[in-house]
Parts: sequence; structure tokens; C-alpha cells
Amino acid sequence: MTQPRRKKKRKIWPWLLLVAALAAAALFFFNPARGVQRGLKDVAAQKRDISTWYTFSGNLVPVTDETQSAKRQMTVKEVYVQEDQKVQQGDALLRAADGSRLYASQAGTVEKLFVEVDDMLQPGSQVARIVDYDSLEVSVDVDEYDIDALTLSKEGEVFINALDKTVKGTVSSIAQSATTQGGVSFYAVKFQIAAQRGIRAGMSVEVRVLKEQALSAITLPLSAISYDNENSPYVLIKQEQDMAQRYIVTGLSDGVYVQVVSGVSDQETVSYLDGDMSRFFAFGRPPRAHQ
Repeated sequence: MTQPRRKKKRKIWPWLLLVAALAAAALFFFNPARGVQRGLKDVAAQKRDISTWYTFSGNLVPVTDETQSAKRQMTVKEVYVQEDQKVQQGDALLRAADGSRLYASQAGTVEKLFVEVDDMLQPGSQVARIVDYDSLEVSVDVDEYDIDALTLSKEGEVFINALDKTVKGTVSSIAQSATTQGGVSFYAVKFQIAAQRGIRAGMSVEVRVLKEQALSAITLPLSAISYDNENSPYVLIKQEQDMAQRYIVTGLSDGVYVQVVSGVSDQETVSYLDGDMSRFFAFGRPPRAHQ
């Protein structure tokens, strides 16, 4: 007589071990206190100067560029200057047939000479174009929201692109009337600079005028600061087994660093997840209300 087959018992303990191992791995890799800490970077708060600027673009032009004309009728008997020659105010430009002379009304370079010997000049006839290249300026358009920040004689920095050089500039004039573009009013503001070797009219420049400044301020990189759902800034501080959120008060920012008015001391270390937007809610819960 055939014996009935006995059913084999399934061994379930290997599966239990596998499930336990997977749970332990998940706990290790996704634990907020440990998994987050593994990707954190540290940075120390440091004192530095923070500045913000108004910036404008333009091109250098001579401050003085005038064409001198004859005041009365005359015949040119002798010409004392030539093109590209430098003259001082009061230098004789020409002598008329009657012995009278015409003098330069300003200092500069004779950019263009319009007369020759024996020319008959009438009142208003052009004689010479004189350009003062020793004094240059840049005219920039400043919108109506920033114009109050500029005053006559206020200094700024003029960066000359072609020379990779920065020189000082001074506000020499501010237009009283504005031009309108796209519904916004702009005022022409001129910054004057002293000519230096290599600086030429026509060069493109960037003008910077100081807006706000905080000297020796405690600062952190922008990437080290997080914001809660109410846009309140905070930093992460390491503790023994966990991370703590500490709210701070911020001030000026230059786009790279931000001033920390309170909440972090000089040389204190904070932690952050560089380039990771999830740092805003790194612990899986919204930050506590700002105190």
C-alpha cells in the first residue's frame, strides 16, 4: 500500500532575515538625523565688508567738443595751427588781412581745421573744431526710482572694459527733465573722469555708485541659509545626535554673501546641503514658527 506524501514545511526564517535587513538599511539611509548629516557641508561665519551698488553702462566722450566760428567778415592771411595740434585757451589760430587775430576759446586738440590762407570768412563761418581729450565723461540713463541716490559731486567707480581698469568718476550734471521709455522715466546723468594714459573717447564703460555698505559684518554664503514656508531665514547647527534649526536675522547681500545681523556669531560653524533645494525641509517636517 502506497504511503501518502508528507507535505514539506516551508522555511520562512530566511525571508524574515531578508525583510529585517532591508528595514535596517532603509532606517540607516533615510533616517533624518543620520542620512541628512551624511550630505552636509560646514562653513564658518566670517567678518567681511558687504556692499551693494547702482550700476550703469555708457561710453566715454570728451567733456568739451566745440567748433569755433568767425565773429565778423575777414580774409585769412596766415594760419598758425594744423590738425591734431594741441592748443591752449588764448592761442592764436589765424591772422586776418587787416592784422587782427582769432584766438582759441578753449584748450584742446584741433580735431578739424576748416580754413586755408586767402579764404574769405563770413560771420558764423567755421574755423576749427577743438576737442578737449584731457577731460572725459560718460552719460548714463538713471531711472526715476534711483535718481534720488545721485547728487552733484558724488563719486563713483568707472570701469573701462577695453583696459580692464577702474578709475574714479564724479557726477558733473543731472538732467532736470526726463525721457520716457516703456512707461519709466530716465534722467541723463554725467560722470566726469580725468584722462589717463590709454583712456580714449568712445570706450565703453560700466559705472558703479555705492548704494549700501556694512563694514566688518558677520556673513555667511547665501547657500548656507535656508528659508521656511513663511520666508523666515534659518541655519542648521550640529548637535550630538541631530541637527537643530536656528532662526537668524539677515541684512545686506552682495549676491554671494549675506550679512547676519543676529543669530550667528563670528567663526561659528553652520551646516548646509550645497545646491540641494530639499534643505528647506530636510527633516521631513516644516520648521517651527519664527521666534
